[in-house]
Amino acid sequence: MSTSLDNLRRLNQYPIGDHQMVMDMYIVSGRDINYICIKMGMDPQDVINLLEGYGETIITDKGLNESGKGRFSKMPRKLIDDYVEHFYPGIAENPSNDWITLEGYLNQTHPGWAMA
Repeated sequence: MSTSLDNLRRLNQYPIGDHQMVMDMYIVSGRDINYICIKMGMDPQDVINLLEGYGETIITDKGLNESGKGRFSKMPRKLIDDYVEHFYPGIAENPSNDWITLEGYLNQTHPGWAMA
């Protein structure tokens, strides 16, 4: 998944640390969108666009999909930080970017990460 260039420009108003924290809260801590919005003081659509901008699939034809939250509860924060730093402020819509997911990136840059 990815998001539009307009969304990425808007998300650029949030510092990289906020992006890292949102990704960590969602992927590692398993927090839902509403919790993240309240904790970070962000608009729900910005949180959704941010997560989708880093390859998460949040909105589907069936609505909100939060099945990916908390899927890596033991992942070190430094891996999330590395991923976000590499793609900040996110990934733009482009078929050539479809491979970009947290898992795909970590498989290339940190082989064996899943065993850590």
